[in-house]
Amino acid sequence: MSVTNVVESRVIKAPIETVWDYVKDCDFKFWKIVQSAKVENGSPAEVGSTRKVTFKDGTVTLYKIIERSDIRHFVTYEAIESDPPISVLSAMHTFRLTRVTHDNSTFVEWVSDYSSDGGQAVIEDSRYKKQDGLEDLSKITTKQPL
Repeated sequence: MSVTNVVESRVIKAPIETVWDYVKDCDFKFWKIVQSAKVENGSPAEVGSTRKVTFKDGTVTLYKIIERSDIRHFVTYEAIESDPPISVLSAMHTFRLTRVTHDNSTFVEWVSDYSSDGGQAVIEDSRYKKQDGLEDLSKITTKQPL
């Protein structure tokens, strides 16, 4: 099965530790389209733990943490349930942060890998949501009004 990949990135004018605090638990507390997030099992930092994310449009998605490194500043999570159902067989996402040493800012990369049944609509929706999410992340970590 081939994979469809969406990558969005941004340099955020905040230290990596500050940005990591907002993305590491996959609770999306930085993103204005998220209403709430709750760890369903395990601890927020535990690989294999799940969290239920409720979006303001009423969508509820259960994500599972697949991989996480507090040293390398990345977290990979997978959508395992969604109501309404997502339109792809699989969706895996990764936040990867890199320290920009020049000015102590952070390079953030948000990647999604969708199964080949993703289609153009899924790709474009993912791209725009990531752009908006990274804008929200930038604002909250640099203390700008959302």
